[in-house]
Amino acid sequence: MYLATITHGASKSYQIRQSYLNTENNTFQHRIIFDLGENPSDYMENLGEVVVFFSSELENAISKYTQTDPDTILEKLLWDFLPWETRERLSRFNRTDYDIPKPISENDRAEISRQIHIFDRRRLYYLYYGAIDQSKLFSMRETVFRPLFRQSRDEREYHLTQMEHRLEPGEYRNYIYAIFNLHTHFTVSYATFLPEALPQDQIADYFLEELCELNSSRFFLQFDEGRGSLHPHLRRYLYMFFDFSPRNRTFGNDFVRQFINNHRTFRWPEKRTEVSSERILEIFGYNFDELKKMNKKTLTRLYRKKALELHPDQGGDQEKFVELTEIYSILQKGQP
Repeated sequence: MYLATITHGASKSYQIRQSYLNTENNTFQHRIIFDLGENPSDYMENLGEVVVFFSSELENAISKYTQTDPDTILEKLLWDFLPWETRERLSRFNRTDYDIPKPISENDRAEISRQIHIFDRRRLYYLYYGAIDQSKLFSMRETVFRPLFRQSRDEREYHLTQMEHRLEPGEYRNYIYAIFNLHTHFTVSYATFLPEALPQDQIADYFLEELCELNSSRFFLQFDEGRGSLHPHLRRYLYMFFDFSPRNRTFGNDFVRQFINNHRTFRWPEKRTEVSSERILEIFGYNFDELKKMNKKTLTRLYRKKALELHPDQGGDQEKFVELTEIYSILQKGQP
């Protein structure tokens, strides 16, 4: 089950929904379990300072579709609406109500290949690695797709929307460029990684073409038909592209202009990590100078070991994993 947020102009309303397998077309659809209206707190009763009871009406609705304790589900789904005293109390306890991820079977791999749309793959790739160049897209491990496995299009979009909240508005344009694979419309060598150097009006035209094509894809929408306009879950990309300006890089326009005029002699400026030396020591167990002295084989072995420990799919720290990868990519350029 998941919480859907429906926007109505300046107001919002909320629904608890659930994905289920539609056996008629073998796709995952969603159903509404309970409509919470504009204020989910109406279905909570505070007893004392830290105890919250959910209404029997809400609990009964949840119980019809799961055998899990409804209070456990509701605490997770409505966490942001609980009083802060209740959240503080609950956060002190280690929750053991989640399933420990199991190894992905061959059947699961085949289902992931069938279920996960290429557009979902591109979005996850950028959101995990921040890469405009997605040439290594298909080297991603299947575990990355686990959060989207056996979900309806609706549930996937709410999950990805939450991940997109981590993006800065200044990088929306690069995000759109990468996930809609817009570089394929250009023939210049730098199109895969430098959209700033391309004609922005052309990028906008190609973006709209790709967006309309995606909107007509029955496979992407999981046969959610009957709409004569842009699907509600795709509208946010229009806002991202047209309502926000790209981030001004520190060397911005001069860098792009120089590259366009003389790209045959172009060299990337040396990239330096913004991660503190203390943080590098905490993540790798070695300081930056020690890491720079390692040969490529030793550094790669260390990186893989740490990546397995820190990868979010293995229960690791997302922020440390990103920093680990950033430092490793910078060190790689100077390895023998």
